[in-house]
Amino acid sequence: MRSLPRASVVFVLVSAPLWAMSSCATNAIANPADEAIFPIGSKNLLPNAVVDMPMSASPLEIDKMTFFNEDLSVAVGAPPAEAITQPIAFPHSLHVKDLGMDCQYCHSSARKEVHAGVPPTQLCMGCHSLIASDGKDGNPDRPELEKLKAFWADGKGDPIRWVKVHDLPDYVYFSHKRHVLGGVQCQECHGQVQEMGVAQRVASLQMGWCLDCHAQHSLDDSYGTQQELRRSELKDCWTCHK
Repeated sequence: MRSLPRASVVFVLVSAPLWAMSSCATNAIANPADEAIFPIGSKNLLPNAVVDMPMSASPLEIDKMTFFNEDLSVAVGAPPAEAITQPIAFPHSLHVKDLGMDCQYCHSSARKEVHAGVPPTQLCMGCHSLIASDGKDGNPDRPELEKLKAFWADGKGDPIRWVKVHDLPDYVYFSHKRHVLGGVQCQECHGQVQEMGVAQRVASLQMGWCLDCHAQHSLDDSYGTQQELRRSELKDCWTCHK
């Protein structure tokens, strides 16, 4: 087989990427809607779930039967207009503001792991098993506490199915540990929780909101001459999209 001249080989290697780059740029301009690859309602990158799909279903029928499971919807975007209802109306203001409890007593993983975690029922009962839930006349005085104790008795320690207030898509990497150890206060993302009853989302948690915070947040002196480099890392795609 006759080999190509060296000049021809160089032309092939150089011209192919240039052609590909030109094609990509043209497509991006011609189809701006294609950039919306990750709709807010999508939780992950897996195919939609299929329910009761008969073996004889046609591709069109399969497409109509696919859907995003409600349990996979994310909690980002504009804060919901209606208040979130939980199985038990846990009063954050009572525990944080009145009793002076630290957020990390219940959300103990926030300082150590990616996820802050939801306290197990056993942790709640560590205190509330010693607190009476009835008034002086024997009538229930704390109905939500009654619910907790009834769940503990009936559920035998099973976790309470709390409704997620903050939930990012699976293609977003967020580490509570990095933020807590970096000095970020819970209220900066979760709002004034110490003033809330049942927790509600107040921030959009969308990418622009995160980038604005990264651009404005001060960096401590431990970075020294590397502060600008660290600032650039906070804006790098790889930081949040592993």
